[in-house]
Amino acid sequence: MNPRIVAVLFSAVALLAGCTESDATRSKAEILAADKAFCASSTKNGPRVAFLAAIARDCKLLGDSRVGDDAVNSTFMQLPAAATLTWEPAFVDVSSSGDLGYTWGRYVLRFPTARPGVAPLIKMGTYVTIWKRQRGGAWKVELDGVNPDGSH
Repeated sequence: MNPRIVAVLFSAVALLAGCTESDATRSKAEILAADKAFCASSTKNGPRVAFLAAIARDCKLLGDSRVGDDAVNSTFMQLPAAATLTWEPAFVDVSSSGDLGYTWGRYVLRFPTARPGVAPLIKMGTYVTIWKRQRGGAWKVELDGVNPDGSH
């Protein structure tokens, strides 16, 4: 084979490999930013409102048989208004196609008490969120699940 053709093909493969890594890095950063914005919304607006804004139409919340808004509303309907749900992603990854990714980390659910001097009930654990790129480029939650450590 002509050495020039080999050199051009090798350069093209190297360029494509570089683009793939760059695309994956960019997608990971986008997913991480979406997860952090999701948590900030939960802190500011409450978990129910944050979930309703962040989920895809067919989102599945583990532990609930419903999907989408119905799953969010049933999951959070008994949560007291003063309860807070926060989390911190510890890891993010993305598929080679760049349209599906996930985050996992630790969450804290706090139930404040109305009685002075009584510590709030705190539930903590690990979460995983699967994200899917939507038409237009936004990332939405496709699946969310938790593994509680217990109450503190």
